[in-house]
Amino acid sequence: MKILRIAAVGMAMAFPPIAGAQAKEAPQQALTKAVAALAHADQMDGRGAVVEAHDGDQFVQCRRAPHEPVITCEAAGPRGQPWMRHALSKKRRANLKELGYVSDRKTGNFVARLDPSQWPNDKLAGFMVATLVGGYDVGLEDIETETGSYPAVACPPRNPSGRDFGGEVAFNDRSPKDLGENCEVAGMDDEDESRLPKPLKSIPMEPDAAESLVKQNVKEIADAYTWLLGVSGPGRRVVILSWGEFHIQCSKTSEPVIPCEIESAEANPALRRVITAAVGHKLNKMGFREPGFSKNYVGWFRLNDGKPENWAWSTMQAALTAFGGYAIQPVAVERRVTKGET
Repeated sequence: MKILRIAAVGMAMAFPPIAGAQAKEAPQQALTKAVAALAHADQMDGRGAVVEAHDGDQFVQCRRAPHEPVITCEAAGPRGQPWMRHALSKKRRANLKELGYVSDRKTGNFVARLDPSQWPNDKLAGFMVATLVGGYDVGLEDIETETGSYPAVACPPRNPSGRDFGGEVAFNDRSPKDLGENCEVAGMDDEDESRLPKPLKSIPMEPDAAESLVKQNVKEIADAYTWLLGVSGPGRRVVILSWGEFHIQCSKTSEPVIPCEIESAEANPALRRVITAAVGHKLNKMGFREPGFSKNYVGWFRLNDGKPENWAWSTMQAALTAFGGYAIQPVAVERRVTKGET
């Protein structure tokens, strides 16, 4: 993940790579060990073996069911996760094609079928790494590895569209109630265009009143950041900032950063007339990473760069950039505490 920097009034906030990253085994070494499980798929009763490498929502899965003559690898596509269109540029799609992937009509993912006899563990691990690096511009240090199993049926259950990891074969019985038992991944439903909010062409109040409201919002947001800093134990605190149906979510664990996400039009199609590609480009220039890693625009505030008041001004500026005149209203602040905080 690249270093990001968000421009704000009178300041520049650095957004670091993954929070609290610790030294870990090189991804290809970890994957070489993990993919060895695929060779034992024939010994699994009614289950297939799967190995996944990912950075956020950007994934590549390689799997094999008992007595299956090929290894099937799938890389994340835009049907299950519409926000992948940001990551999957023309060049990166070409990179996937060069690796041997083809676009699959049923799943919307990119699929490659490999002969196990031609793909020893180290070569397959390198292929998975090359998929993420070439297809999604993932940094080697950001690759995570998971292994597991899935029902060895003709149409393995998949995560539904519009969710994190949408379209992937769901393994280790992840969220079984949300899975569909069919071979075709359905796309997200279209929104009624006539009901979508339109960009506001003018601020819905007098300039002095708008300025006063923005200052009050900044104070409310700063108080929320101060509350986030009080997290303790293994728990997680979350703040949801809402301007009507437009949202920014920030959270804090024991790590020395505060990640914030601005809801994207891909995650919530009802917003697509307001959070346009041009708006997304402005957010990216401010330092927010485009959807792909996450379904939203995401960035991280480092605790040693600024204070709650600084982060609040930056957040309010981001809201004005993303939501336009819709951010000129009182912000609603929702605080949540996850289990485990002391």
